[in-house]
This record gives sequence, structure tokens and C-alpha cells, in this order.
Amino acid sequence: MRGVPTKIFFIFLLLASNVFSQEDINILQQNAIKRGLGLFHQDDDFKILGSIEINGENTVLANNVHIGGQAKKATWRLLLFSDDGTLLGIYTGIVFNPIEIKIEGKKIIFPLNPETGNVIDFSEGIPDEIWIDGYKILFLRILKR
Repeated sequence: MRGVPTKIFFIFLLLASNVFSQEDINILQQNAIKRGLGLFHQDDDFKILGSIEINGENTVLANNVHIGGQAKKATWRLLLFSDDGTLLGIYTGIVFNPIEIKIEGKKIIFPLNPETGNVIDFSEGIPDEIWIDGYKILFLRILKR
């Protein structure tokens, strides 16, 4: 790989292999806190799920669970970040085990019944609304893409 700067090659390997360091997680979480309209907190459970190509650009997927309010109710979120760590938007209300989802091509497949909705298909961009497990889920767009 002559002529390719080491740093760029390392970033490519990092994104291609979906290996994210704790520092990567911290950066994305801080970006979510800064741009997330007050929806995120430092003590939230935050995990990077992998990356997917949307409109020809690499997009990082993360899961965020916040437990708050008087009832201590959990709020589940699927977050989309651009390659540079900018928060693009959020799907909220999808309850899933991050270990059980599959990323296949431009789709995220949840371990749910296909008849009630179990796929987010990004082949035509980021859908503004989806059906997961019988529930209509809207995309809260933070940044236009």
C-alpha cells in the first residue's frame, strides 16, 4: 500500500473491520450529548453496533439506553452517525438485544417477527418512518444528509 498515509490506512481498517475502541465510543457519545437536544447523558449505556453504507457514505450505528424519569423507565435508541462522528439522527422505541441484530448489506435485521416488522432498509437512504414489531417508529433527524 505504497503512497497511502499510515493514518488513513489505519482509519480505513478500523471502519472496514467494525472494530471500535473505547475512545471511539467516548467521542460518539460526547457528540450525541452535544448535538442530541438534551436526550443523552454521560451515564447512559452506549454501544457501537457497526457500520453500514447509506447513500454511498459510511454510517456508524450505535445503541443507546437511557434510564430516567421518576418511573426509572428505559428509553432505547438506535443512533446514526456520519463517518466524522456527527450525530445524524435517532430512531427511538426499538427494544432489542444489540448482540442479536444482523447487518446485511444495507439492512439492519432485528430478531423479531417479519410479519410485524423486523428490518430497516437503508438502500434508498434513511427512512423517515419504519415498522418494527408492529410499531411505527419515526426518525428524528438531527442533521440533514
